[in-house]
Order: sequence, then C-alpha cells, then structure tokens
Amino acid sequence: MSDSPQSVVRRFFAAWAKPGADELASFFHDAAEWHDGPQGVRPGASAIGAELYSQLSAVGGVRVDVKTLVSDGRTVMVEQFSNSTVNGKPVAAVVMAVFEFDGDGRIMQWREAYDLESVLKQITDATARQ
Repeated sequence: MSDSPQSVVRRFFAAWAKPGADELASFFHDAAEWHDGPQGVRPGASAIGAELYSQLSAVGGVRVDVKTLVSDGRTVMVEQFSNSTVNGKPVAAVVMAVFEFDGDGRIMQWREAYDLESVLKQITDATARQ
C-alpha cells in the first residue's frame, strides 16, 4: 500500500532541508511536469530533481512550514512558507501549490504560484556588500 498523497507531499517537503537530486527526483513520475510559477515549465523527473536540487542547495536547504493542506483524491493543494538563509539573512516565500498524483503515489504535475520578485530582492539584499 502506498502512502497517501498528503503524506507524500509532507515527505517531499521534509527532503528539502537536506536535498539530494536522486531523492527529489524519486517523488516524480518520469513524465511529470513542474510548473514553477513565473519561471516556466520543467518536464521530467530527472530534470525536476536536478533543478530543484540546484535551487535548494544554493541556499543550503529550505525549511517548509505547511499552513494549509487540503486534498481530494489524487490532488493536494498546499499553502506553504518556504524559509532559507542566505549569508545569515532570512529569505522567505509564501507559496501556493497544487500536486496531481498518479495511481502509484508519484507526482505527475506540480504547479506553484509565488512572488519571484520578492524572493529575488531578498536574495539580492542578502548578498549585497554592506
């Protein structure tokens, strides 16, 4: 018996703290798509795992706090707070995400919306010379 979609989402977010590209890719079906908000669509489990690993590793991992999680069958919607540190300064984002799962408990589609401009400003401020 596979885990519920809700528990898979929670395990997926837990993996963001100390990410590994293969582990991240393992959550996805080979034909999965990641609709990364304003940054476009990323197709395929390997490409998704590699890009997500690159992003998460650049900030030393991310702590995800789930505020709201609702589901209906194979669909999970999440309101999350993603928190990291860059040069000792906090970088935070509020993210809305929808996950669609296949029958084997793997993510087929992940769609997110967030304010990219706010995240980039926080990173720029954290890396600016004082």
